[in-house]
Amino acid sequence: MVRIDEAVAVLVDQEGAPTLFRWREMDYQVSSRPVRWFARTEWWVGERAHRGIGSGAVEVEIWRFLAAGDGTMTFFELLHNATDATWKLTKRFE
Repeated sequence: MVRIDEAVAVLVDQEGAPTLFRWREMDYQVSSRPVRWFARTEWWVGERAHRGIGSGAVEVEIWRFLAAGDGTMTFFELLHNATDATWKLTKRFE
């Protein structure tokens, strides 16, 4: 497993699940059914969460799936922050 912390562009289906993402100028097609769960952010790192701003400040969506790109199939993990609508590639499993 390789830890990564890079922003990526993501296309999603009607249910919000990733279908394709672009990382380092390469497109990766999701080829398995993505698994989703929620986790707490490291709210104590960087900006602090303020009272009353909602669960999105301390909870993020994580998606893990198999994707095809550069001629190989690899498991990836993406983090989706719904509060600011950003996506990050956090892990690549080799």
